[in-house]
Amino acid sequence: MQGKKAVTINDVARVAGVSNATVSRYINNKTFVTGEKAEKIERAIEELAYRPNRIARGLKLQRAMQIMVVVPDIRNPYYAGMYATVQRLANDKGFTAILFNTNEEEKKELEAVRLVTELGCDGLIFCSTSDDEEIIRQLMSLPIAVVTSNTFGAMIFDTVHGIRRGQGVYLGTSHLIDYKHVRIAYAGGTPNSILNKRRLSGYERAMNEHGLPIRKEYEFAGAFTVQGGIAAGEYFSSLPEMPTAVACANDMIAIGLMQYFQRNGIQVPDDVSVVGMDNIEYAEYFNPSITTVTNDSGEFAEKAMSLLFSRIDGSYTGDPRECLCDRRLIVRNSTRPL
Repeated sequence: MQGKKAVTINDVARVAGVSNATVSRYINNKTFVTGEKAEKIERAIEELAYRPNRIARGLKLQRAMQIMVVVPDIRNPYYAGMYATVQRLANDKGFTAILFNTNEEEKKELEAVRLVTELGCDGLIFCSTSDDEEIIRQLMSLPIAVVTSNTFGAMIFDTVHGIRRGQGVYLGTSHLIDYKHVRIAYAGGTPNSILNKRRLSGYERAMNEHGLPIRKEYEFAGAFTVQGGIAAGEYFSSLPEMPTAVACANDMIAIGLMQYFQRNGIQVPDDVSVVGMDNIEYAEYFNPSITTVTNDSGEFAEKAMSLLFSRIDGSYTGDPRECLCDRRLIVRNSTRPL
């Protein structure tokens, strides 16, 4: 039995009452066609269940019609939310977004760079916790558009990051200081990762600006995960003099830390105040709700995609650019004044 004939641009144009060229422009970039014509085309596409042939379109444009997104931990809701936005924006432009999770391993980051070449991707959004020179060299050798997160200090690639590196943890620590805490600890992520170093620097900057002592036994680095937070809770509770407050490198750490404290009779915030970072959805609904600092994954994704596609479509060919994201403290129930 012969299969059903595939719907073509010609069919969409006929039903919509517009030219083939107009339908083609709409499919390639919806901003090219607006108003009544766009509505007619969209209705025709839905009525006919038209699906563009991305392979054929890619051959015509000499593109693979796909980008790769490299993240350190897809279990972290921040990166999951970021990828969801990237995927939606990529699909809107007829592209596929390929996800590569590295589990914060440098060898997997290098593997991702090699794979993006093998797949012939048109662009790469690269979120790393490392500043390894070999990774930077491999990224610089790519013949495609690259956008990075806040990992790399110099303006090597188009980059999206906070207004000041370490600013989120700085704001969280400053909030604890405003609440009259002095024995403030830092619960960090993967030891020696550049992301942990930057967030630690935010903690130390706040302490130094307020003339408070930085006690090295109050600085802990484990992992950017719930398990890392549990390890931090076990460590801090074993100290002869526990901190009265903890600034965490992200909300996942804060959740693990608070879980450990609560399971061992340490009340948050009555005994210890806790601040997170990233404002993931779980932070608001955890009990008690977590005081944290915004790090909007959707905003990051939108800015990264804007930078990336301006390179892919050739509308920008200049020097590397920097896109800044604001940080804002959100006070909830996991902190209290002394």
